[in-house]
Amino acid sequence: MCGRYTKYLSWSEIHRLYRLTAPAETGRNDEPRYNIAPTQDVPFVTAGEDGNHRLREGRWWLVPFWAKEMPKAAMFNARIEGIDTAPAFRDAYKSKRCLIPADGFYEWTISPADGK
Repeated sequence: MCGRYTKYLSWSEIHRLYRLTAPAETGRNDEPRYNIAPTQDVPFVTAGEDGNHRLREGRWWLVPFWAKEMPKAAMFNARIEGIDTAPAFRDAYKSKRCLIPADGFYEWTISPADGK
């Protein structure tokens, strides 16, 4: 994934896009977010027990199953070239997948004009 992303789809658009089984009229009234960072709570879609898509909310980062305590730095960014072999991501990649509704993504860079 990336360092930051945006989400401005409405509840009805997310409901339709992911074919959620919860009634659309009991939807959420989330405001658009244009600077979502790791460790923030975000909506995500998983497979429910009945096999249908389910919208949930949780923190955007990874805590490997073998970690004895919460990591000091957020683990969220895996490269596809090694995701299936990296110890931190390997098991989650194979069995704990989800979809994160995102409309755009970006990385912060340093501006040559002001060095910030």
